[in-house]
Formats: sequence, C-alpha cells, structure tokens
Amino acid sequence: MRLPTTAAASLLAGILILGCAPAPTPPRPAAQAASVPILLGASARDREATARGARIANGVCAGCHAVGTSGDSPHAAAPPLRDVVRRRSLEDLETAMAEGLLTPHPEMPAFAFRAGEIDDLIAYLETLRQDGRR
Repeated sequence: MRLPTTAAASLLAGILILGCAPAPTPPRPAAQAASVPILLGASARDREATARGARIANGVCAGCHAVGTSGDSPHAAAPPLRDVVRRRSLEDLETAMAEGLLTPHPEMPAFAFRAGEIDDLIAYLETLRQDGRR
C-alpha cells in the first residue's frame, strides 16, 4: 500500500516545484518599433502605403534610429526619424532616398530604395510630423 502514497507524494512535490517557479517573462517587443497610426480620412491606399512604410522603417532603419513617435535611437549617432522629418522637408528626404542615402556618419550604411519603397516610407514619415508641413 506504500506505492500509492509514494506516488501521491511525488506528484504533490512536482506540483509544488512547478508552482514555486518564477512566472515566465513575456517576450519584449522590438525596441522602438514603429506603429502604424490611424489616419482619419485617409484612403485605404494611403493607409496601406503607411503600413508598408512602417514595415520598411522597422526593417531597415530601426537598427540604428528610433522609428516611432517616442524613444531614443539604439545608436547614439542616429537621430530619431521623428527629428529628421522635423528638420528636413519630405521632398528633400524623398530626393535623398532616390539618389541613395549618403552617410552622414561613418557607421551608417549606404541604402538604395526602389521608387515604391520611397513612396511608402515617405507616407510613414509624414505621420511622424507634428507640424503638418510637407
């Protein structure tokens, strides 16, 4: 009759051990991930372009730049994109992207974007503007 008591004690010990383990840490979201803002009055095409632009920013730019509306850039020499779009016109940025981004600091890799990618990225960058100027 000892076997069932031993089995029950082992089962109880296992449950207690599992219950005492720390709770699993939830996965951390990607640092500075760009969220796609809701564009009131925007067409479906505009919203899709903005969403594609946010994906480009997250995939290409977020390794160094803060690509959202808040937070610090992962790389100290890389300004947050929200600051870049406040200092330069979207037309200037569009031209720079079309010609190939020049590297303002040695650590920045050169990028070449396709025309559709530029349009999408500009659509996203426009959402980072708070003053409304183009």
